[in-house]
Amino acid sequence: MESTHWLERISPCVRLNQPGAVPKTYTGHFRHRPNWIEPLRVIYDHQLLLISEGEFIVEVEGRRYPCSRGSYMIIPPAHWHVSWEAAGRFGHRHWSHFDWTHAGPYGETPIMTFHPEKPREALYRPAPAFIPQRVFHGTARRFERVMEIKERLFATANAAQAHTRRTSRALLLELLLELFDEDDSQSTVPPPELRLAEKVRDLLDSNLERHSSVRIEDLLEQTGYCYAHVCRVFKRRYGMPPLKYLHLLSISRAKLMLRDTDLPVTRIARRLAFSDPEYFSQVFRRNVGQSPTEYRRMMR
Repeated sequence: MESTHWLERISPCVRLNQPGAVPKTYTGHFRHRPNWIEPLRVIYDHQLLLISEGEFIVEVEGRRYPCSRGSYMIIPPAHWHVSWEAAGRFGHRHWSHFDWTHAGPYGETPIMTFHPEKPREALYRPAPAFIPQRVFHGTARRFERVMEIKERLFATANAAQAHTRRTSRALLLELLLELFDEDDSQSTVPPPELRLAEKVRDLLDSNLERHSSVRIEDLLEQTGYCYAHVCRVFKRRYGMPPLKYLHLLSISRAKLMLRDTDLPVTRIARRLAFSDPEYFSQVFRRNVGQSPTEYRRMMR
């Protein structure tokens, strides 16, 4: 199975129809008569093609791709191709022209050139190198879902309002992920160590103001694991042992209280469950480089 890690990097841009233009230009659909054929042509960006009715053949650089209901294709630029209805029946095609990432304005870039005219090769808009360099072709797993997104894409790409038209980018991304992202069929449960580390962090966050009245060993053993194991897992996840994290959390809260209140340092120490104000000052200086009083003076 082909890796789809490249989906993390795409930011597709729809080639938007101009307001008032024939709506089937860049993002559109058409119901074709039996035996329809489109001449040999080349396009300049990418075309996503969806088939909701009929039987079509799309021949790209001499290779034939059968396209029946539920099929999708993405035809890249600079590839000569020809399409036709192959079963002698009505057929319905849907398409959208796009770039995988932002490639700048289209300017005078044409949408296609028909053979035997010579294409303007300098205007091709190829895919970035991280995109698989091929024709995408297959059957959508959830075609009804794909078509529902496509209908919203069609509406936004052809809207009169500029803001609405721009939202078509988000819908195209959703559609491409629906076609290619197979991770949704896999378990999304985080691994046990991640769950344990996050549980420990929640415990520390919720016990910030009572950590001196509860031994941290006793607190963390509420997870059902021994203290040493919990410390190892937490440090692998967050880069520090639980006690240091708890101290940093306390110092962050202390900074706010020193800056925004007039509470004495001893009272701030007690609020943060430090029974010994001197120990609180030591921890604060070790992490901030200043005593609480010096920090307050600097911030005022």
